[in-house]
Amino acid sequence: MDIVTERFSKLYSSSPDVSRDIAEDMQEYLRGNQISQAIIDQVELCLVEVVNNAYEHAYQYSNEQPIECSCFFNSDNELVFEVSDYGKSMSKEEFNRAVSGEFIEPDPDDPETWTTSGRGFIIVVQLTDNLEYIKNGNKNTFKIFKRAL
Repeated sequence: MDIVTERFSKLYSSSPDVSRDIAEDMQEYLRGNQISQAIIDQVELCLVEVVNNAYEHAYQYSNEQPIECSCFFNSDNELVFEVSDYGKSMSKEEFNRAVSGEFIEPDPDDPETWTTSGRGFIIVVQLTDNLEYIKNGNKNTFKIFKRAL
């Protein structure tokens, strides 16, 4: 896979607000590459979900841990986002369960449907073209592919 645009890459520190900081930086990068606002909004939601997952699950709400983010266009005209952490990893089975779960529409009359977790990866899968999870040593990387042109 060739990189065909300038690559955005930045190291962040985990915190409750880091997903907002990353989303704002990515919006600026995407606007500079003439991406539509509709795609930017979808990508923003996906990035927030993946980064919050790193903070909550990989680092278990621990601040000041590294989160690496990068973005570029590949030779297939896809936006590629990479979000990496060095926290607790997922097994392939956990990842497969997380991305293949059923999205349960909240029902105001059924508290069983009010869950606040378990929806993030399902949202990412539905709004993107592909989501990959790569574990390399102690580094966990989520790779999001989104056709944007």
